[in-house]
Amino acid sequence: MSEVKEFAQIRLKDYETIVGEVEINRVRELAEEVRGRSVTHVNATAFGGGVAEMLHRMIPLLRDVGVDAHWKVIEGSKEFFTVTKTMHNALQGKPVKLTDDMKQLYLKYNELNAKLLSLDDDFVIIHDPQPAAIINFYPKRRGSWVWRCHIDLSTPNPIYWNFISNFINQYDAAIFTLEEFVKPDIKVKRIKIIRPSIDPLSDKNKPLSSSQILKVLDKYGVDPDRPIITQVSRFDPWKDPLGVIDVFRRVKEKVPDAQLLMVGSMATDDPEGPIYYERTVEYARGDKDIHFLLNLSDIEVNAIQRASNVILQKSVREGFSLTTTEALWKGVPVVASKVGGIPLQVIDGVTGFLAESVDDFAEKVVYLLENPRVAEELGKNGREHVRRNFLMTRHLADYLELFRELS
Repeated sequence: MSEVKEFAQIRLKDYETIVGEVEINRVRELAEEVRGRSVTHVNATAFGGGVAEMLHRMIPLLRDVGVDAHWKVIEGSKEFFTVTKTMHNALQGKPVKLTDDMKQLYLKYNELNAKLLSLDDDFVIIHDPQPAAIINFYPKRRGSWVWRCHIDLSTPNPIYWNFISNFINQYDAAIFTLEEFVKPDIKVKRIKIIRPSIDPLSDKNKPLSSSQILKVLDKYGVDPDRPIITQVSRFDPWKDPLGVIDVFRRVKEKVPDAQLLMVGSMATDDPEGPIYYERTVEYARGDKDIHFLLNLSDIEVNAIQRASNVILQKSVREGFSLTTTEALWKGVPVVASKVGGIPLQVIDGVTGFLAESVDDFAEKVVYLLENPRVAEELGKNGREHVRRNFLMTRHLADYLELFRELS
């Protein structure tokens, strides 16, 4: 177990020019009711993926409004994280077996982390399946425990869900991104629907100059004068990177000078990532117009997104898709699958386009490339939609409201 201790120096008042004085005052009023209370977030990795990104910004904001907030990361072997990745896939619907050995390994590391962690806070928030069973080995709980589900539980593998739900039902509350993810056999006392968020002031989302953007494109050999199509995602079958390449090949039939940027990172709790990355590179067959950009800095990802003409999100399953939120915030139109939390963000024909087949994706990408005024209008709408609904200050308010209710 390790506690994350390095955070950016950010304050609630820094966001006033973006969200307005009324919203800032609302957050401060909520915070007054839980000032001095303590909360610890627990998850599986400090880097890589949307959960870690949000916690890096949420913890200092909680502290700024008077909540004693901490973030701890569980320990686990490569074999443990292989099991939890299988569990993640199964809970999103993949038909895989759950063996007794897998159960024992999962429980072994959850019991170990229960012994290592000090969780005597007013509120304990456990993120996703990896540490979900810690509650089973932590009987002397002082405060309220909350399970936060970030994955798509719309069609879970029933064997895995039956196993994990035994632990979920021990919690005082559970947070889901969508109502459709709440299974009927959930027995926790309090269910909350809270949408994820991005931080508009983070390196990944703050404004950049044209020279900063061009410098990043030059570094990675991307031509700024040719159309740029991008998907920012883990290399994971749920993100369908092979399908993204299929879409790009169709697009090139109409727009032969297009470039595809596949931007990804490797999270420490995802042992499948390197394997699927290699598979995706092999599928690209050396196409010089397909750029694989791995483990970029946040500012570099920001620059790539801002330079893009169209962002793709061709997910098969999706809890929410913060990379979609990031693109919309930057005023870039998105063509995405109609799965999980994406339709909350991509309103078809208003903030972007929803698509199904490879041909459908390609047709809409080509349309946006050939109609820049439409793309610009969708981009403006997307940015305002994110400003109203998916920024960190609203997310902070949702947590404060939950703490107040649990108090």
